Amino acid sequence: MYVEITNLTKTIKGKPVLRDVTAGFERGTIYGIVGPNGSGKTMLLRAICGFIRPDTGTVSIGGKPVEFNRKLPESVGVIIENPGFILAQSAMDNLRYLADINYAFDEQETMRLLTVFGLQDHVNEKVKSYSLGMRQKLAIVQALMEHQPLIALDEPTNGLDEHSVAMFLEEMRHQRSLGHTVIIASHHSDELHQIADRLYTMADGVLSTRQTKEA
Repeated sequence: MYVEITNLTKTIKGKPVLRDVTAGFERGTIYGIVGPNGSGKTMLLRAICGFIRPDTGTVSIGGKPVEFNRKLPESVGVIIENPGFILAQSAMDNLRYLADINYAFDEQETMRLLTVFGLQDHVNEKVKSYSLGMRQKLAIVQALMEHQPLIALDEPTNGLDEHSVAMFLEEMRHQRSLGHTVIIASHHSDELHQIADRLYTMADGVLSTRQTKEA
């Protein structure tokens, strides 16, 4: 199993946000986690990425433990809450800066993704001039541009129009074909039904298997 979560619990301000979560995520598979706001979806993705310290339980990627606030065992493409772009810089400057942190800037792949999401003619514009939907598409590009083997996305289609959602779903199929593991948390179950190989529900910090289907 590529990503393993075992007996994960987390309480914040006396409220349990993850309750004994155990799950596994394999390579080349799209997973959907469906649940309302406050159900624990975002907290689970944060735990997978090492952004929170669990009270009990473990997370591993590729057989190596994920530790709070430490470098992850493998590169992970992430959208969790608001992307931290430098608004006064251009889209391309932001992407280049983020990729250069890991010495992983791939101009050809970055331009491919910008074209997929219709941003290729706006790469030199400052991010502060972008609409909400454009910023969301830019966030998706930054989560994919480094060929990340693990992709964890929280509500990635927020602010996207119907055409952009279709492009996003098609791109997720492409990422799966490359052998990448995709975990998407969303309250849009209709979108996840179109692409997810396995669906989970999340409620009150409890993760439950909802449906398994053939890819």
